[in-house]
Amino acid sequence: MRNTYKAHAMLLLLCLASVTMAQAQSLKVIFAGDLMGHGPQHKAARTADSSYDYTPCFRFVEDYIKSADLAIVNLEVTLAGPPYTGYPQFSSPRELALAAKNAGFDIMTTANNHCMDRGKEGLERTLRVLDTLGIPHLGTYRDREQHDLEHPLMVERNGVRLALLCYTYGTNGIEVQQPNVVNFIDTLEMARDLRVAKEKGADFVITLIHWGIEYALKANAEQEQTARWLLERGCDAVIGGHPHVVQNFTLDANLHNDRYPEIVVYSMGNLVSNQRDVNCDGGIMIELDLQKNFFDTRVVGCRYMPYWVHRGTFDGLYQYYIVPSTDAVEYPDSYQVSGDLLQALQRFSTNTRTRLDSCALSGGANIFEHRFYHNRRPELPADSLWSR
Repeated sequence: MRNTYKAHAMLLLLCLASVTMAQAQSLKVIFAGDLMGHGPQHKAARTADSSYDYTPCFRFVEDYIKSADLAIVNLEVTLAGPPYTGYPQFSSPRELALAAKNAGFDIMTTANNHCMDRGKEGLERTLRVLDTLGIPHLGTYRDREQHDLEHPLMVERNGVRLALLCYTYGTNGIEVQQPNVVNFIDTLEMARDLRVAKEKGADFVITLIHWGIEYALKANAEQEQTARWLLERGCDAVIGGHPHVVQNFTLDANLHNDRYPEIVVYSMGNLVSNQRDVNCDGGIMIELDLQKNFFDTRVVGCRYMPYWVHRGTFDGLYQYYIVPSTDAVEYPDSYQVSGDLLQALQRFSTNTRTRLDSCALSGGANIFEHRFYHNRRPELPADSLWSR
């Protein structure tokens, strides 16, 4: 009789395993840092007919971005119309957002310290432009009704249902005017949103957050405490920005939730900007590979792809080019980088990789560089993929 029970139990396990494998669904999500629009960027993008074209910025990373099932970037400018200005109060042409969309970005976050740079009119026009371009967005809203309908932003791809939450620490002291809503880092609001995410059937919850101290290379205690608060209340991954430099990350398999590691990326740096100071002239994109099966949805891979912003000429065209930094260091002629620019590229690549390699990770988990190459050579095998 005991052997019969064992046989039945084994059969049941095999059936469950078969169902799990048959129903497993995968989703690759890419996150990028701050999409900026400084004055010199607008000048470089201006064409002979006085329109704007930012397409060249993304030419070397477009294939990488489009390799994702879902790609998300922080839009750290308003689309408030002319005059187009950079720091300290940003307003960029709509073509900046359009070029990012055409490069593969599916969703833009708008809750950041510059979202009120042009006041109520600027916030609302930004939302209208994004809607016209067909770009889903989250973080700022025309009114409370729109907020309650659209936040958390629920996105379903490949059978995986994501809940996206978005918050900022502030708006540079500019008051949010009624009836507009900006999502601030507020524990009461965040707790409510986390509950709503679960009520709406989220398989995986991601918080996109604008926080920290500008140019600090390591997260501060407040960031760490906020991340811990989110994770303990059901958030599965925290992806941050604002410091304009790449900060540390944690990938922890030994926290309160034993189903899968909890991931915190404190800052990805700038996606593209005119900032040229040390550590500000590039950033990283983060990949999460999710897998949903019969039992749960978990992270099965996490990688970063470092890039540097080449402000210069390529094939006779002056522009701001986002280039894969490791590839560009090894093959600078392919990106037409030389002299002082090559030294800056090498400095950024060395500093970034050294810092990320030294991140203190627990539970034996790790995160590796995605060795992405442009079309000149095939991509290296994904043998550096962290998996569990």
